[in-house]
Amino acid sequence: MYAKVTHFAISYLLVAVYSGPLSLAQDLNLVEKGNSEYQIVLPEDAAVQEIQAAMVLQDYLQRISDAIIPVNHDDEGISDLEILIGNVNRPEVKGISLEDLGPEGHYIGTRGKKLIILGGPEKGVIYGVYAFLGNYLGCRKYTSKVDHIPRQSTIHLGQIDELEVPVFSFREVFYQDVYDPEFMDWHRLHSFSGKGSSPTAWGYWVHTFHQLLDPKEYGESNPEYFSYYEGKRHAGLVPSWDGKSEQPEAQLCLTNPEVLEIVCENLQKAIDQNPGAKYWSVSQNDNVNYCRCEHCAALDAQHAAFSPEEKLYETHGSEYPALGMGSMLTFVNKVAERFPDKIISTLAYQYTRVPPKDLVPADNVNIMLCSIESTRNEPLESGDPAFSEDLKGWGKLTDNILVWDYNIQFSNLLSPFPNLRTLQPNIRFLKENRVSAVFAQGNIQSGGEFAALRAYLLTKLVNDPEIDLEKEMTEFLLAYYGQAAGHIRAYINLMHEHNQGGTGRKLSIFGGPSQEQESYLTPDLIVAYNGIFDKAEWAVKDNPEQLERVRTARLPVSYAMLEIEKENEAEQWEILDSGAKRKLPDEISELLYSFIYHCIRTDVSRLSEWHTPPKEYLEKYSMVSSKD
Repeated sequence: MYAKVTHFAISYLLVAVYSGPLSLAQDLNLVEKGNSEYQIVLPEDAAVQEIQAAMVLQDYLQRISDAIIPVNHDDEGISDLEILIGNVNRPEVKGISLEDLGPEGHYIGTRGKKLIILGGPEKGVIYGVYAFLGNYLGCRKYTSKVDHIPRQSTIHLGQIDELEVPVFSFREVFYQDVYDPEFMDWHRLHSFSGKGSSPTAWGYWVHTFHQLLDPKEYGESNPEYFSYYEGKRHAGLVPSWDGKSEQPEAQLCLTNPEVLEIVCENLQKAIDQNPGAKYWSVSQNDNVNYCRCEHCAALDAQHAAFSPEEKLYETHGSEYPALGMGSMLTFVNKVAERFPDKIISTLAYQYTRVPPKDLVPADNVNIMLCSIESTRNEPLESGDPAFSEDLKGWGKLTDNILVWDYNIQFSNLLSPFPNLRTLQPNIRFLKENRVSAVFAQGNIQSGGEFAALRAYLLTKLVNDPEIDLEKEMTEFLLAYYGQAAGHIRAYINLMHEHNQGGTGRKLSIFGGPSQEQESYLTPDLIVAYNGIFDKAEWAVKDNPEQLERVRTARLPVSYAMLEIEKENEAEQWEILDSGAKRKLPDEISELLYSFIYHCIRTDVSRLSEWHTPPKEYLEKYSMVSSKD
């Protein structure tokens, strides 16, 4: 059976689509001893993606077997030995329904001695070629620079009859290396900002109220457009999280009719400049300062599934009530009514996370639900019952849900962060609860704890939540770390075994090493980790590339040691004559210098999201703190 396409909703399935007599199918001798009698056939008026797919296939077949298979068009004569790419004018293709593929699905099949690769109108046929290379020829793409292309002079294929349609129709893994164009095509990934290989379907992404109604323009003249609380309107600006710009201090007054008109007018201007974009975010600024005026408060109360203090959530060190979506969704539905041919996306984030009572998103409204508060040492379903309840609640209202899930430690990008065992149950849980799109938040900075491994595993999971993740991890570790793979796996296992859920301890994306000194970063465990890495480095001492990767994997242990040592011992270090810095013990300065050197050498750009380049960390490490 096939998945029904509704907005984002599509399912990645393997199903048979050819109902003709399989006795017609034969084994294919695609390449014999480095030679091939086959030709790759394209439609006479081939689309760009069909041409790209053909050239990719030709290139990889030559890399695998040395055979150069020519590319021709379907008006240049018919042969029994053909690889049909796209909607080719051949009877074998005409017997296959393309409607089942949706925009991005693909079909791989054999008819007689012919191989067929078809795809949906977006990039389906390109995805089909890469799926063929991976599923039938053993090729792998682990990172933008690390792959596995097996060499074989002879390529024989058995019968194939496979159709795949994506589980999630939007699949983004937010890691820098992922946006390599071929990596994105190989793994069927998207980018909201248009990075990599494809144009984006998104006009605005998130936190757009300030774009749609700017406090700089209206703050002084019309303060009534902005949030009311603490006895007054808040129409000002405050320093942004990056320290380099300003952001609104509050939200909009969503029951003011003039606000609706201005937002719709500015949204129309943006759409006119980018008419091809389908998804437009109309969503709250990144703060919890919502409007408490009489009219907004009444709507929030009317549609609140809980009393405001019945559910309290916490991130960024502050606690806030689960207000719900009364005024927000009422407003967004009105915007969506004005733009029926677009999808209007809005955040269910922090105070708006709880689904409303007696209020349903319009058909063209997308709910972007965020799990920022959730613990990371246990799967979402068991580790955060409140989020689980909210997700299931939204699933009863709509299937147009994008979940923004968080997979790194923002405050300490190089800190050991043992959440790998939660990745699969989390994405599987999303699939099972009507989520139609996934944004897997990773580290957009260069470097980070197990960045390559975590990006690869998330990439595999957003395409197929049911994969054998242990097998995928084993393959990756062997390809990436070589003879050190077993030691890296031992380190991962040991760290995760001391980070179990169900203990009442929360592994926060805003935490750090000092908080884990009684869990997976005890003194004894740090000694054990270093012992494992000593063995790992020795195992690949004659392979400079793999040795560097092992040392990169060790950086989080060094960082944890530095952070814990500074937290526990800094007050005992001698203050230098300048009064601004302390004299580091020799073993700490040696560790620090080595750590910073390797960070710079391997292009680690930040140690905290958007903040703290390695050189800045070095400069500030020994500074006398305010608590002194």
